[in-house]
Amino acid sequence: MSNQPQLFETEDQFGEDIFAEPKFVKTELTTKEKLIDPKDQTKTINQSWLNLGNHTLAIMFIAVITWVIWMSYA
Repeated sequence: MSNQPQLFETEDQFGEDIFAEPKFVKTELTTKEKLIDPKDQTKTINQSWLNLGNHTLAIMFIAVITWVIWMSYA
């Protein structure tokens, strides 16, 4: 059996796989982090209330429209 040479380098100088996704340590999320974006593992998106996820913005939009319609008939 012949040894086939590797076409591409897949390891860096420390022996880590270049193409592997970064490994995140599972931590307990705060309530704010759970509401904004619970799947964000980088802790970059859910640092501020201004960076809300799309699902939260959609719920808030529907709530505001419902409130405006409710107030217009009250």
